[in-house]
Amino acid sequence: MRAPILDLKDIRALRGEHPGLVLHRYLCENATGEGGKPEERQAILRAAIKAAGNQAVRALYTIAYERWRQLLSTTLTVARELQTVGRLIVGLGTENVLETGIRLHHTYGMPLIPGSALKGLTAHYCDQVVGASDPKFKKPTPEQDQAYRKWLDGTGLQPDDNYHRLLFGTTDDGGCIIFHDAWFVPDSDKEPLKLDVMTPHHPKWLDGTVPPTDFDSPTPVPFLSVAGRFLVAVSWRGPASDRGQKWTELAFSLTAAALSDWGIGGKTTSGYGRLDVPPPPPPPKPYKGKPNDVVEAELLEERTKKGGWRARIKGHAQQGPIQNSDQVPADKQPGELVQLVIAYIDDTQVGFRWPTPSKK
Repeated sequence: MRAPILDLKDIRALRGEHPGLVLHRYLCENATGEGGKPEERQAILRAAIKAAGNQAVRALYTIAYERWRQLLSTTLTVARELQTVGRLIVGLGTENVLETGIRLHHTYGMPLIPGSALKGLTAHYCDQVVGASDPKFKKPTPEQDQAYRKWLDGTGLQPDDNYHRLLFGTTDDGGCIIFHDAWFVPDSDKEPLKLDVMTPHHPKWLDGTVPPTDFDSPTPVPFLSVAGRFLVAVSWRGPASDRGQKWTELAFSLTAAALSDWGIGGKTTSGYGRLDVPPPPPPPKPYKGKPNDVVEAELLEERTKKGGWRARIKGHAQQGPIQNSDQVPADKQPGELVQLVIAYIDDTQVGFRWPTPSKK
């Protein structure tokens, strides 16, 4: 073991800034197998959890996330945020000295769902679920693929349409849909990595040495899982058109259905890996103010019947007219935040006055 790493053992949980780097480079003692120390595995997992919440790295990741999100808008893309239903673990079985792995962004160390995994899941769901009722969505057989190649070479007849091949391609050709990596939404959870545990009861039965019995003791194995929202996106590979838009929306609906019904990653039979449309945020509470209070309000696009301004109290649902709209400066625009005086108010509506010099 390299001495410099051992010297960092006591501060890795305090100064670690990249969960992947902590997990892969800062293990100080043998944590698994014969003679392994379970407390060392717990310690490095907790250090990774803390690193994922580091504010400096989160700020950098947020910039990268927004840049990537803007790039998606330059192509024909359908992208929506999906919320984990419980926990998610992708990459659990990857080779790892801790026995359990997790898929993280290589540069920023934040959770990630690979686009290849999303494509594989969606293709299988399309074949098994949609293809059960419409053969055009079934995965083509080797014979159908061979006939398709002959037609491309000009030596065979045109085969029947196959939408599975169109969307997902074959081993010879790419499909018309690009499945992007699903990035973790930065503000969806302050600590995206969660400490989890599995308790296999019959390890010797699993390796085939002895049959299982009721006397086998469980073996707690800690691992990292994820909770939060992911931005799932698919794009059309080709010229923009109405048909391309419809195919892209269909591909996204298949991906969303597969994530909701089947889940992705490991332990899906135990309920892991489900993602769904996040519930709408709760309605804002009414502002409990009184007349003559000065509040911050947003000018609305909608006007009164006489053309006057309307505004809404910032962070609350109540909105209403500005009674002396003629006093509002001409350079004010909808969406601007301004200081207004409450003329009247209850839990459902409010009326404002533009502050006169005596009220400022």
